[in-house]
Amino acid sequence: MVRKELHLDEKVISALEAEAKRQNRSLKNYLEHLAIEQAKKLETPSKEYRDMMDSMLKRLEKGEVEFSSLEEVMARNGL
Repeated sequence: MVRKELHLDEKVISALEAEAKRQNRSLKNYLEHLAIEQAKKLETPSKEYRDMMDSMLKRLEKGEVEFSSLEEVMARNGL
């Protein structure tokens, strides 16, 4: 594990503490949670997702993918 020091404004700390308390977390736990969730968003897509997209692109190249207009999708879903 790596330790880092953060320098944050008191108003920011107060807002973060309030949200941590609302979620029944310590401030440290809440900040770790936020950092982990953000890091997950920055990761490359999973192998499963890449495989699925590769398959979809191959189907698209072969003309096996059918597209619907926005109007058709909305009508089909009662929107």
